[in-house]
Amino acid sequence: MSNPVETVIALPFALEMTAVTFGALSGALHATRKGLDPVGVFTIALVCAVGGGLIRDVLLQTGRPVALVVPTYLASAAFASVVGLVFARLVRAAVPVMAVVDTLLIGVWVVLGAERALVVDLTYSGAAFLGVLTATGGGLLRDLLCGEVPAAIRPGEWYVSAAVAAAVLFVVMVQTGVQLEVAEGLTILAAALLRSGSLRFGWRTPTAYDLWGDLEPRMTARLEAVRRTADARSRRRA
Repeated sequence: MSNPVETVIALPFALEMTAVTFGALSGALHATRKGLDPVGVFTIALVCAVGGGLIRDVLLQTGRPVALVVPTYLASAAFASVVGLVFARLVRAAVPVMAVVDTLLIGVWVVLGAERALVVDLTYSGAAFLGVLTATGGGLLRDLLCGEVPAAIRPGEWYVSAAVAAAVLFVVMVQTGVQLEVAEGLTILAAALLRSGSLRFGWRTPTAYDLWGDLEPRMTARLEAVRRTADARSRRRA
């Protein structure tokens, strides 16, 4: 497969650091709500900030994880954990703003994960998978460490679904030759629109649906009606 991505990170580094910082703040806020100690707050902030990227880099096996090579990652997580721990009330007041920023950053994580996968010549499906994993892995680790059922697999507003749709859109655009910067921008926009639409209009992922359980009574009733009709006709002929 020819490599359509020439650089490991095509997005501005400042944008990536924004995503890391807000992810860490979100994790710190979640940890303070759970009443964790400073070590716990830092741990949850760290996994929210770079957890998805760490999982991605381990799966890629192309060298040391980026979060352990670039010191800014851990510094951003440490700063956010201190802010969340010391200024918890102020951070809670900024939740609406953080929700907006988080909505805008879903696509950023998807692009970062998918691009790194394409750089090492993974398949397009593999790149889409790692894009989704990068966007959602931190939240998955956060919930597991906090003893919760991961939000990623619970019915709710579109987050993983928005990431999946954005990842598929990105790799399709790259595969069809769309300019990389355009593909990045449209991917970020698509993820933000899907997530915000879910929050605004109450779109939710469905629970499991037992199709057979719904059809079986109808089929049984229909077969019983056919049997009775056949019996009646047989009696009339007799």
